[in-house]
Amino acid sequence: MNKGGRTSTTWETGSTWRTGKTKLIRVPEAIADEVMRCAREIDAGKAVLHGNRADMVEGAIADYIEMRRENLHPNQHSKGKGLDTRSRTWDELRRFQEWVKNRQNE
Repeated sequence: MNKGGRTSTTWETGSTWRTGKTKLIRVPEAIADEVMRCAREIDAGKAVLHGNRADMVEGAIADYIEMRRENLHPNQHSKGKGLDTRSRTWDELRRFQEWVKNRQNE
């Protein structure tokens, strides 16, 4: 029978969390790993846009570009050419995409 005293979980310097003290919470087992992964990303400062992961945002941008490519209706000036995302009309999306990548590396 344990009579008290310090254990490996009572040491203050043993925490790997950057943001400070921890709190015991209850979550369903089915989502516990996902909740812990999200908590670690938030603690590391890697979460962007209100908890959306950078890879999710980058995936959404790639899906959007692919959707535009599939729904391209060429006009007389663009016949035979594919979707050109290097044009000026795509500048803001490219800037946003670069911003997301830079935030992920911080």
